[in-house]
Amino acid sequence: MIRSLCGEVLSVTETSAVLDVGGLGFDVLCSRGALALCLPGERARLTAYLQISEAGVALFGFANETEREIFLKITAIKGIGGRTGMTILSVLSADEIVRAVSLSDVNAFVRVPGVGRKTAERICFELKNSLPKEFASMAGAPSPPSRVADTVGDALRSLGFGQGDVVGALSVVRAALGGDFDKLNEESLLKAALKELQRK
Repeated sequence: MIRSLCGEVLSVTETSAVLDVGGLGFDVLCSRGALALCLPGERARLTAYLQISEAGVALFGFANETEREIFLKITAIKGIGGRTGMTILSVLSADEIVRAVSLSDVNAFVRVPGVGRKTAERICFELKNSLPKEFASMAGAPSPPSRVADTVGDALRSLGFGQGDVVGALSVVRAALGGDFDKLNEESLLKAALKELQRK
């Protein structure tokens, strides 16, 4: 079973990344967190899950084990396949999912393309009892600093930039600033990301 992948990022799209691992190109469907780790031309390590079903074979990539475990819990719910599970993790972070489940916030899941209210209600009901107890502490945690990056990402996409370019630009800015990245406000981060995008 494939548990993780480490290699050079060859390309990034809105939903996936291609990693060169030992000369083999793996097309990985990625969560939002995993895409943030993928910068074309750089090396990345992703937690992974290989799913074999009637629909075919799919390789999913995650930023960490927490995302992977939440994905497996979601896809264990009847009627929710791997692609829908990954779409949820593309719209909501692991923290946001845990918080929504703990608060029975059905509307948070309805925001996800392809997830209706009944499915959202089922997710909240079934995950509330199946998520590990250690995830409960995440529910009361404050919104992560990446909230600013998420807002800026949405703004850049509304300007017509693709997901791959947006993720790449934000990753470059994050790498350049290090710990100061999380101190930026939305305006400053937007200017820095636009400056990086204009270089391409």
